[in-house]
Amino acid sequence: MNRTERWMGFLEQEGRGALRLDNLIDLARAMRIDDLSALVGRRFTATALEVPEHPAVSEIRHALTHSLLDPVSDAQRCSPAHLEFRIRHAWDAWHVSRTQNTQLGLLLPDLLRDTTALTRATTGARRRMAYAIATRVYLIGQRFAYGVRALNLAIQFTDRALLAADMSDDPRLMALAGWGSAMTSLTAQEPLEAEQTALAALRHVARPASTSDASVRGALLLFAAMGAAGDRRTVDAWHHWEEAERVATEIGRHVDVETMFSAVNVGIYAVAVNMECGRTSNAVTSAADLDPKRMPSSNRRATHFIDLARTYDKAGNRDAARRALLDSVEASTETIVFNPDGRRLIASLARAGVAPNDELVNLADLLGLL
Repeated sequence: MNRTERWMGFLEQEGRGALRLDNLIDLARAMRIDDLSALVGRRFTATALEVPEHPAVSEIRHALTHSLLDPVSDAQRCSPAHLEFRIRHAWDAWHVSRTQNTQLGLLLPDLLRDTTALTRATTGARRRMAYAIATRVYLIGQRFAYGVRALNLAIQFTDRALLAADMSDDPRLMALAGWGSAMTSLTAQEPLEAEQTALAALRHVARPASTSDASVRGALLLFAAMGAAGDRRTVDAWHHWEEAERVATEIGRHVDVETMFSAVNVGIYAVAVNMECGRTSNAVTSAADLDPKRMPSSNRRATHFIDLARTYDKAGNRDAARRALLDSVEASTETIVFNPDGRRLIASLARAGVAPNDELVNLADLLGLL
Protein backbone atom coordinates (compact mmCIF):
# COMPACT_ATOMS: atom_id res chain seq x y z
CA MET A 1 0.00 0.00 0.00
CA ASN A 2 3.05 2.27 0.18
CA ARG A 3 2.13 3.23 3.76
CA THR A 4 4.27 3.42 6.90
CA GLU A 5 3.78 1.14 9.89
CA ARG A 6 2.74 4.22 11.87
CA TRP A 7 -0.04 5.00 9.35
CA MET A 8 -1.26 1.39 9.46
CA GLY A 9 -1.26 1.58 13.25
CA PHE A 10 -3.52 4.65 13.18
CA LEU A 11 -5.86 2.85 10.78
CA GLU A 12 -6.07 -0.22 13.01
CA GLN A 13 -6.27 1.52 16.40
CA GLU A 14 -8.20 4.71 15.61
CA GLY A 15 -9.83 4.06 12.25
CA ARG A 16 -7.96 7.03 10.76
CA GLY A 17 -8.38 6.96 6.99
CA ALA A 18 -11.03 4.23 7.10
CA LEU A 19 -13.74 6.56 5.75
CA ARG A 20 -11.82 7.09 2.51
CA LEU A 21 -12.92 4.65 -0.18
CA ASP A 22 -9.53 4.73 -1.95
CA ASN A 23 -7.80 3.64 1.26
CA LEU A 24 -10.25 0.74 1.70
CA ILE A 25 -9.73 -0.35 -1.91
CA ASP A 26 -5.93 -0.26 -1.49
CA LEU A 27 -6.22 -2.28 1.71
CA ALA A 28 -8.46 -4.87 0.05
CA ARG A 29 -5.99 -5.23 -2.82
CA ALA A 30 -3.06 -5.63 -0.44
CA MET A 31 -4.98 -8.36 1.43
CA ARG A 32 -6.12 -9.95 -1.87
CA ILE A 33 -9.76 -9.54 -0.94
CA ASP A 34 -12.09 -9.39 -3.94
CA ASP A 35 -15.21 -8.26 -2.08
CA LEU A 36 -14.94 -4.95 -0.20
CA SER A 37 -17.87 -5.91 2.00
CA ALA A 38 -15.62 -8.52 3.62
CA LEU A 39 -13.82 -5.57 5.21
CA VAL A 40 -16.70 -3.21 5.93
CA GLY A 41 -19.76 -5.44 6.06
CA ARG A 42 -22.76 -5.80 3.78
CA ARG A 43 -24.28 -2.52 4.90
CA PHE A 44 -21.60 -0.40 3.28
CA THR A 45 -23.76 2.38 1.81
CA ALA A 46 -23.72 6.15 1.51
CA THR A 47 -25.15 7.71 4.66
CA ALA A 48 -26.15 11.14 5.89
CA LEU A 49 -22.84 11.33 7.75
CA GLU A 50 -21.10 11.81 4.42
CA VAL A 51 -20.47 15.41 3.44
CA PRO A 52 -22.90 16.62 0.75
CA GLU A 53 -21.65 18.19 -2.46
CA HIS A 54 -22.00 21.95 -2.53
CA PRO A 55 -24.20 23.02 -5.48
CA ALA A 56 -21.50 25.39 -6.76
CA VAL A 57 -18.85 22.67 -7.19
CA SER A 58 -19.97 21.64 -10.66
CA GLU A 59 -19.97 25.15 -12.14
CA ILE A 60 -16.63 26.02 -10.55
CA ARG A 61 -15.04 22.83 -11.89
CA HIS A 62 -16.44 23.63 -15.35
CA ALA A 63 -15.10 27.20 -15.23
CA LEU A 64 -11.65 26.01 -14.09
CA THR A 65 -11.33 23.59 -17.02
CA HIS A 66 -13.23 25.24 -19.85
CA SER A 67 -11.75 28.69 -19.35
CA LEU A 68 -8.57 27.14 -20.82
CA LEU A 69 -10.23 24.91 -23.43
CA ASP A 70 -12.67 27.45 -24.89
CA PRO A 71 -11.57 29.85 -27.67
CA VAL A 72 -10.11 33.16 -26.60
CA SER A 73 -12.92 35.72 -26.54
CA ASP A 74 -12.74 39.07 -28.32
CA ALA A 75 -14.83 40.67 -25.57
CA GLN A 76 -13.32 43.44 -23.47
CA ARG A 77 -11.13 41.93 -20.78
CA CYS A 78 -11.18 42.72 -17.09
CA SER A 79 -8.30 44.96 -16.03
CA PRO A 80 -5.71 43.76 -13.49
CA ALA A 81 -6.80 46.52 -11.09
CA HIS A 82 -10.43 45.37 -11.22
CA LEU A 83 -9.38 41.73 -10.70
CA GLU A 84 -7.39 42.81 -7.64
CA PHE A 85 -10.54 44.52 -6.32
CA ARG A 86 -12.58 41.34 -6.88
CA ILE A 87 -9.94 39.23 -5.13
CA ARG A 88 -10.16 41.47 -2.05
CA HIS A 89 -13.95 41.25 -2.21
CA ALA A 90 -13.77 37.43 -2.34
CA TRP A 91 -11.53 37.28 0.73
CA ASP A 92 -13.86 39.64 2.59
CA ALA A 93 -16.79 37.38 1.71
CA TRP A 94 -14.90 34.31 2.95
CA HIS A 95 -13.88 35.85 6.25
CA VAL A 96 -17.02 37.82 7.14
CA SER A 97 -19.98 35.85 5.81
CA ARG A 98 -21.64 33.06 7.81
CA THR A 99 -22.32 31.38 4.44
CA GLN A 100 -18.79 31.79 3.15
CA ASN A 101 -18.80 28.76 0.85
CA THR A 102 -21.92 29.90 -0.95
CA GLN A 103 -20.52 33.43 -1.31
CA LEU A 104 -17.33 32.13 -2.95
CA GLY A 105 -19.45 29.79 -5.06
CA LEU A 106 -21.20 32.82 -6.53
CA LEU A 107 -18.00 34.77 -7.17
CA LEU A 108 -15.53 32.16 -8.39
CA PRO A 109 -16.83 31.06 -11.82
CA ASP A 110 -16.63 34.52 -13.41
CA LEU A 111 -13.45 35.32 -11.50
CA LEU A 112 -11.79 32.19 -12.90
CA ARG A 113 -12.92 32.92 -16.45
CA ASP A 114 -11.75 36.55 -16.35
CA THR A 115 -8.41 35.67 -14.74
CA THR A 116 -7.71 32.97 -17.31
CA ALA A 117 -8.58 35.41 -20.10
CA LEU A 118 -6.01 37.81 -18.67
CA THR A 119 -3.20 35.22 -18.51
CA ARG A 120 -3.94 34.04 -22.07
CA ALA A 121 -3.93 37.55 -23.51
CA THR A 122 -0.99 39.07 -21.61
CA THR A 123 2.46 38.97 -23.17
CA GLY A 124 5.95 40.13 -22.34
CA ALA A 125 7.00 41.38 -18.94
CA ARG A 126 3.40 41.74 -17.76
CA ARG A 127 2.83 37.98 -17.86
CA ARG A 128 4.36 37.58 -14.41
CA MET A 129 1.85 40.07 -13.03
CA ALA A 130 -1.00 38.16 -14.69
CA TYR A 131 0.17 34.87 -13.21
CA ALA A 132 0.54 36.49 -9.79
CA ILE A 133 -3.14 37.41 -9.98
CA ALA A 134 -3.98 33.89 -11.19
CA THR A 135 -2.11 32.36 -8.23
CA ARG A 136 -4.22 34.30 -5.77
CA VAL A 137 -7.46 33.41 -7.57
CA TYR A 138 -6.56 29.70 -7.64
CA LEU A 139 -5.86 29.86 -3.91
CA ILE A 140 -9.33 31.32 -3.31
CA GLY A 141 -10.66 28.38 -5.32
CA GLN A 142 -8.60 25.98 -3.24
CA ARG A 143 -10.04 27.52 -0.08
CA PHE A 144 -13.59 27.00 -1.39
CA ALA A 145 -12.82 23.38 -2.31
CA TYR A 146 -11.25 22.81 1.11
CA GLY A 147 -14.26 24.39 2.80
CA VAL A 148 -16.74 22.05 1.11
CA ARG A 149 -14.42 19.01 1.23
CA ALA A 150 -14.30 18.68 -2.57
CA LEU A 151 -10.91 16.99 -2.44
CA ASN A 152 -10.37 16.38 -6.16
CA LEU A 153 -11.23 19.99 -6.93
CA ALA A 154 -8.90 21.16 -4.16
CA ILE A 155 -6.07 19.15 -5.75
CA GLN A 156 -6.77 20.77 -9.13
CA PHE A 157 -6.66 24.25 -7.64
CA THR A 158 -3.52 23.41 -5.66
CA ASP A 159 -1.67 22.30 -8.79
CA ARG A 160 -2.82 25.35 -10.75
CA ALA A 161 -1.70 27.65 -7.93
CA LEU A 162 1.76 26.08 -7.77
CA LEU A 163 2.23 26.35 -11.55
CA ALA A 164 0.97 29.94 -11.66
CA ALA A 165 3.18 30.94 -8.72
CA ASP A 166 6.18 29.49 -10.50
CA MET A 167 5.31 31.52 -13.61
CA SER A 168 4.95 34.67 -11.48
CA ASP A 169 8.53 34.35 -10.20
CA ASP A 170 7.34 35.62 -6.80
CA PRO A 171 8.88 33.81 -3.78
CA ARG A 172 6.05 34.82 -1.44
CA LEU A 173 3.40 33.48 -3.82
CA MET A 174 5.38 30.26 -4.21
CA ALA A 175 5.38 29.85 -0.44
CA LEU A 176 1.69 30.71 -0.31
CA ALA A 177 0.91 28.10 -2.97
CA GLY A 178 2.89 25.58 -0.91
CA TRP A 179 0.76 26.53 2.08
CA GLY A 180 -2.37 25.78 0.04
CA SER A 181 -0.87 22.44 -1.00
CA ALA A 182 -0.16 21.54 2.63
CA MET A 183 -3.78 22.40 3.50
CA THR A 184 -4.99 20.04 0.79
CA SER A 185 -2.77 17.25 2.16
CA LEU A 186 -4.20 17.76 5.66
CA THR A 187 -7.71 17.56 4.21
CA ALA A 188 -6.74 14.31 2.47
CA GLN A 189 -5.58 12.90 5.84
CA GLU A 190 -1.95 12.84 4.70
CA PRO A 191 -0.27 14.53 7.69
CA LEU A 192 3.32 13.58 6.87
CA GLU A 193 2.97 14.88 3.32
CA ALA A 194 1.46 18.08 4.68
CA GLU A 195 4.41 18.61 7.02
CA GLN A 196 6.97 17.91 4.30
CA THR A 197 5.24 20.25 1.85
CA ALA A 198 5.04 23.06 4.41
CA LEU A 199 8.72 22.70 5.32
CA ALA A 200 9.75 22.63 1.64
CA ALA A 201 7.79 25.82 0.99
CA LEU A 202 9.53 27.57 3.91
CA ARG A 203 12.69 28.09 1.87
CA HIS A 204 10.85 30.63 -0.28
CA VAL A 205 10.39 32.86 2.78
CA ALA A 206 13.54 31.84 4.65
CA ARG A 207 14.43 35.50 5.23
CA PRO A 208 11.14 37.40 5.34
CA ALA A 209 11.45 40.83 3.73
CA SER A 210 8.09 42.06 5.01
CA THR A 211 5.35 41.39 7.54
CA SER A 212 3.43 39.67 4.77
CA ASP A 213 6.36 37.29 4.10
CA ALA A 214 6.68 36.58 7.81
CA SER A 215 2.96 35.78 8.04
CA VAL A 216 3.23 33.19 5.29
CA ARG A 217 6.22 31.69 7.06
CA GLY A 218 4.28 31.49 10.31
CA ALA A 219 1.27 29.92 8.56
CA LEU A 220 3.52 27.27 7.00
CA LEU A 221 4.97 26.42 10.41
CA LEU A 222 1.45 25.95 11.81
CA PHE A 223 0.62 23.48 9.04
CA ALA A 224 3.94 21.71 9.67
CA ALA A 225 2.89 21.47 13.32
CA MET A 226 -0.49 20.00 12.38
CA GLY A 227 1.18 17.50 10.07
CA ALA A 228 3.60 16.33 12.75
CA ALA A 229 0.76 16.19 15.30
CA GLY A 230 -1.33 14.10 12.92
CA ASP A 231 1.65 11.75 12.62
CA ARG A 232 1.79 11.65 16.44
CA ARG A 233 5.28 13.17 16.62
CA THR A 234 4.55 15.44 19.53
CA VAL A 235 8.04 16.88 19.98
CA ASP A 236 8.29 17.90 16.31
CA ALA A 237 4.76 19.33 16.36
CA TRP A 238 5.48 21.62 19.28
CA HIS A 239 8.86 22.62 17.83
CA HIS A 240 7.08 23.89 14.68
CA TRP A 241 4.34 25.53 16.76
CA GLU A 242 6.86 27.37 18.95
CA GLU A 243 8.61 28.72 15.86
CA ALA A 244 5.25 29.98 14.61
CA GLU A 245 4.60 31.60 17.98
CA ARG A 246 7.89 33.48 17.71
CA VAL A 247 6.89 34.77 14.28
CA ALA A 248 3.52 35.92 15.68
CA THR A 249 5.29 37.80 18.45
CA GLU A 250 7.52 39.53 15.91
CA ILE A 251 4.67 40.76 13.68
CA GLY A 252 2.53 42.04 16.55
CA ARG A 253 -1.16 42.67 15.82
CA HIS A 254 -0.98 42.08 12.07
CA VAL A 255 -3.53 39.58 10.65
CA ASP A 256 -2.75 38.20 7.20
CA VAL A 257 -5.84 38.29 4.97
CA GLU A 258 -5.01 35.12 3.02
CA THR A 259 -3.72 32.84 5.79
CA MET A 260 -5.30 34.53 8.83
CA PHE A 261 -1.93 34.12 10.54
CA SER A 262 -1.83 36.06 13.80
CA ALA A 263 -1.18 35.57 17.50
CA VAL A 264 -4.83 34.57 17.98
CA ASN A 265 -4.60 31.91 15.28
CA VAL A 266 -1.43 30.53 16.83
CA GLY A 267 -3.37 30.12 20.07
CA ILE A 268 -6.21 28.39 18.24
CA TYR A 269 -3.73 25.96 16.70
CA ALA A 270 -2.41 25.11 20.18
CA VAL A 271 -5.84 23.57 20.84
CA ALA A 272 -5.79 21.73 17.50
CA VAL A 273 -2.23 20.41 17.97
CA ASN A 274 -3.04 19.14 21.46
CA MET A 275 -6.17 17.52 20.09
CA GLU A 276 -4.31 15.78 17.27
CA CYS A 277 -1.60 14.60 19.68
CA GLY A 278 -4.27 13.03 21.89
CA ARG A 279 -3.66 15.43 24.79
CA THR A 280 -7.26 16.22 25.65
CA SER A 281 -6.68 17.93 29.00
CA ASN A 282 -3.97 20.15 27.49
CA ALA A 283 -6.33 21.10 24.67
CA VAL A 284 -9.00 22.15 27.18
CA THR A 285 -6.40 24.22 29.08
CA SER A 286 -5.20 25.90 25.87
CA ALA A 287 -8.79 26.75 24.92
CA ALA A 288 -9.42 28.43 28.27
CA ASP A 289 -6.79 31.06 27.45
CA LEU A 290 -8.41 32.02 24.14
CA ASP A 291 -10.93 34.61 23.04
CA PRO A 292 -12.11 33.26 19.65
CA LYS A 293 -14.05 36.47 18.98
CA ARG A 294 -10.70 38.13 18.28
CA MET A 295 -10.31 35.90 15.21
CA PRO A 296 -11.78 37.92 12.30
CA SER A 297 -12.58 34.86 10.14
CA SER A 298 -16.02 33.29 10.60
CA ASN A 299 -14.85 29.97 9.14
CA ARG A 300 -11.76 29.81 11.35
CA ARG A 301 -13.84 30.54 14.46
CA ALA A 302 -16.40 27.90 13.47
CA THR A 303 -13.69 25.30 12.82
CA HIS A 304 -12.09 26.06 16.17
CA PHE A 305 -15.39 25.46 17.97
CA ILE A 306 -15.72 22.08 16.23
CA ASP A 307 -12.19 21.14 17.38
CA LEU A 308 -13.13 22.32 20.86
CA ALA A 309 -16.33 20.23 20.81
CA ARG A 310 -14.32 17.13 19.87
CA THR A 311 -11.95 17.89 22.74
CA TYR A 312 -14.77 18.21 25.26
CA ASP A 313 -16.42 15.05 23.96
CA LYS A 314 -13.21 13.06 24.43
CA ALA A 315 -12.94 14.51 27.93
CA GLY A 316 -16.46 13.24 28.65
CA ASN A 317 -18.03 16.69 28.92
CA ARG A 318 -20.99 16.38 26.57
CA ASP A 319 -22.67 19.58 27.71
CA ALA A 320 -19.58 21.61 26.83
CA ALA A 321 -19.27 19.75 23.50
CA ARG A 322 -22.89 20.60 22.71
CA ARG A 323 -22.34 24.28 23.50
CA ALA A 324 -19.21 24.40 21.34
CA LEU A 325 -21.06 22.89 18.37
CA LEU A 326 -23.81 25.50 18.68
CA ASP A 327 -21.13 28.21 18.93
CA SER A 328 -19.73 26.89 15.65
CA VAL A 329 -23.11 27.32 13.96
CA GLU A 330 -23.36 30.82 15.40
CA ALA A 331 -20.02 31.69 13.80
CA SER A 332 -20.85 30.07 10.45
CA THR A 333 -23.95 28.20 9.37
CA GLU A 334 -22.01 26.38 6.62
CA THR A 335 -18.74 25.24 8.18
CA ILE A 336 -20.31 22.42 10.15
CA VAL A 337 -22.37 21.25 7.15
CA PHE A 338 -19.17 20.30 5.33
CA ASN A 339 -17.09 19.19 8.32
CA PRO A 340 -17.04 15.37 8.71
CA ASP A 341 -15.92 15.45 12.36
CA GLY A 342 -18.59 17.98 13.26
CA ARG A 343 -21.33 15.99 11.51
CA ARG A 344 -20.35 12.76 13.26
CA LEU A 345 -20.26 14.43 16.67
CA ILE A 346 -23.64 16.11 16.17
CA ALA A 347 -25.18 12.77 15.20
CA SER A 348 -23.62 11.05 18.20
CA LEU A 349 -24.74 13.65 20.74
CA ALA A 350 -28.21 14.01 19.24
CA ARG A 351 -28.78 10.28 19.62
CA ALA A 352 -27.47 10.23 23.18
CA GLY A 353 -30.80 11.10 24.75
CA VAL A 354 -30.93 14.89 24.97
CA ALA A 355 -34.34 16.59 25.09
CA PRO A 356 -36.38 16.27 21.85
CA ASN A 357 -36.67 20.05 21.46
CA ASP A 358 -32.96 20.59 22.04
CA GLU A 359 -31.21 22.89 19.54
CA LEU A 360 -28.67 20.20 18.75
CA VAL A 361 -31.41 17.70 17.87
CA ASN A 362 -32.97 20.32 15.60
CA LEU A 363 -29.59 20.90 13.98
CA ALA A 364 -29.05 17.16 13.49
CA ASP A 365 -32.46 16.89 11.90
CA LEU A 366 -31.76 19.86 9.63
CA LEU A 367 -28.52 18.20 8.47
CA GLY A 368 -30.34 14.93 7.82
CA LEU A 369 -28.41 13.08 10.51
CA LEU A 370 -31.39 11.55 12.34
